[in-house]
Amino acid sequence: MNEEKIARINALYHKSKAEGLTPEEKEEQQKLRKEYIEAIRGNMRATLDHTSIQNQDGTLTPLRIVRQKNLAMKNAGNKIVDITGDNINISSDEIDSDKVETIEEVRQKKLTEDKKRIRKELTERRNDLTKHEVNQRSGIICNHVLMSEQYKNADNICIYKAFRNEVSCDDIVIRAYEDKKHVYAPVVDMDKRTMNFYEITEKTEWNEGSYGIMEPVVCSDNKILMNSDNALIIMPGLAFNKNKHRIGYGGGYYDKYLVENDDHITMALCYSFQVIDKELPQNEDDVIPDYIVTENGII
Repeated sequence: MNEEKIARINALYHKSKAEGLTPEEKEEQQKLRKEYIEAIRGNMRATLDHTSIQNQDGTLTPLRIVRQKNLAMKNAGNKIVDITGDNINISSDEIDSDKVETIEEVRQKKLTEDKKRIRKELTERRNDLTKHEVNQRSGIICNHVLMSEQYKNADNICIYKAFRNEVSCDDIVIRAYEDKKHVYAPVVDMDKRTMNFYEITEKTEWNEGSYGIMEPVVCSDNKILMNSDNALIIMPGLAFNKNKHRIGYGGGYYDKYLVENDDHITMALCYSFQVIDKELPQNEDDVIPDYIVTENGII
């Protein structure tokens, strides 16, 4: 899919948030989204066809061959099959169906491995930042947010507690209180695999929650953010690209929340080196933030 169509998808998305779409635009949006998903699948298939997996004995098997064997098992029964062009003769007796992975299983494994590698690389680079660099860069990034129309137009601001050299939201919180806005922070329920935003104040108590991240202590008086509230959700992440694709920490909490609460504007904060010039592995249910904010401005 070319950049013009991707730009059109983003434009329709932002318009749907701001003023809504006409029936014709909604139909166009659905077609473009379908085409986009097919393009991702096509790119993934092409990548997989040029990838090999390591067997237990150390040998490598091209995924293209794995796919052919799966098709042969499905269509040939106990017959010997000649796969034209590769000169491979196989029979179902030679294939252990319990050990042969499906293409979808291989795709998911490759996706997981790619995300793990990118997370490791960028986490190490972010951890190398000094405290002074974190504070300096965070201040610049927060200022971009505070000067934006998205912040000014929002009644409710959702922040996160910075963890392991993430961009700090502290300046945003201080200013939001001064501007008489309501401020919220996320609380994760690991048993239910869900996340919600609860209102916080200067008097809110905090404790260490899921994954070692500080969360507000929730009591019956805490107001929970609703989908109908006019909110700007500020979110973290490890890796992004120019198309706003995002890799988080693997829990999928923001993705799940935003799928169910899609009326909010989203801004992802990160350092400029976390926006990389390459395709990022994506699942179909990954949520793309509306904006990415770095020291260099808003994307």
